[in-house]
Amino acid sequence: MTAAQKHILQWLTEAFPEKLDGPRHAGPEDEFIVVNDRGELGDTTPLFHDLIDDGWRPKHDPVTKALVGASMGELEVGMDVGPGTLELGFTHVANLMEHLPIRATVLKIVDLHLGRHGLHRLLDYSAQPVTQPIPQHWGPKGRSQFFREYFPRDVDVQTASAASQVHIDVTRDELIPTLEMLLSLSPILTALTANAPVWGGQLDPKGLLASRQDFWNRFTLETGHWSNVHVGPAKARPPYTEQAPSSLEELASWISQTPFIVHVDNDRIVSPQMPFHSWYGIEKETGISETAMRASYLSHEGTLWWEIRPRVAYGTIEVRPCCQSKYTVNVDALVLGLVENGKVALEFARKTKLYSGWRALHRACLKDGLRFPGVQDIAREVLKIAYEGLKQRGFGEEQLLSVLTIPIETMSSPGHKKKRIFENHGIEALVEHLLSKDS
Repeated sequence: MTAAQKHILQWLTEAFPEKLDGPRHAGPEDEFIVVNDRGELGDTTPLFHDLIDDGWRPKHDPVTKALVGASMGELEVGMDVGPGTLELGFTHVANLMEHLPIRATVLKIVDLHLGRHGLHRLLDYSAQPVTQPIPQHWGPKGRSQFFREYFPRDVDVQTASAASQVHIDVTRDELIPTLEMLLSLSPILTALTANAPVWGGQLDPKGLLASRQDFWNRFTLETGHWSNVHVGPAKARPPYTEQAPSSLEELASWISQTPFIVHVDNDRIVSPQMPFHSWYGIEKETGISETAMRASYLSHEGTLWWEIRPRVAYGTIEVRPCCQSKYTVNVDALVLGLVENGKVALEFARKTKLYSGWRALHRACLKDGLRFPGVQDIAREVLKIAYEGLKQRGFGEEQLLSVLTIPIETMSSPGHKKKRIFENHGIEALVEHLLSKDS
């Protein structure tokens, strides 16, 4: 084991406790598409000025010094990759039912200020419906500007994307099996939320229902930063298998071998362009401090664009394969229930042998969502397992799962209706629908 691997293993071990101190927490992290009255890309920046006027703290990018968000306590409202995507980081809660009033209050404030500028937050969609993404749509963040220059032009679509993500507390012993379980089931999460059949005024060229999730492939296949369980290119590193990491040591090894793309050092962008362990060896010789080394690792961890990834920064597993949709909080509850009932969920995933056909299932769920043969039955079972997990917690969170029976039983992912509207009536009708309360 290299020195870098040993250090990563140490950070993983320190970040994830032997046991949880109280109930397992969940931390929703949501992105929303922002548009004007015509469904065209909007600029979130005026919202931040309004929030600051209301007493929120400004957030400036450390490199460009541009205003990119505002915070109030643990709540943070900011710009994502581009100005047309709003990102909200919510307080981690021990009971998801407690998240609902917080969420409603924050979104009401956000919508009020956006409305004053003739802008709208799309409630149930995950890609810019009208505006074609271009290089100028990258936000004024140092990292975003770097990515714009670093990647080929087809990654500009990332500026038109909105995801729904959630962080879940796990213990040290739970980390590896939970990674395997959620990676196995991630196509089902995609199918439940697939919600981006139209972007840039046209149907996705590949005919995908969850095109937003496919946008990430353009990032990750270039760099080998997609999940080890999913990636195919021979040039990518580390070696890819159809297995999740079998131990913390193997996880540390994978992270160590992955190319270190970018981090911020003294308010400037640094791009090592080498495996993390190579950079680690060079910096160790210069006498880099422990604090600076850990900060650099956290930057590296933030560019591991896996479907499911460990986050040393928070001691959580971050679940990332979902489009923003009307089922956001419900799917957050689903994930929480699966982790809570993790042994049963992992046994089901293994019994169903999802790994052996993962790539095909992933592509199928991107394209057909819940209508792909077999997905409905898997989703039903996953819902049952999560229900039992939430019921064991005793907070009543299982009631959040009931609405998910609708898309499962009707085999209708959120994007199916949007696709039908566009195909039958065109982009103006789709925009009208997305801006309506019934979207």
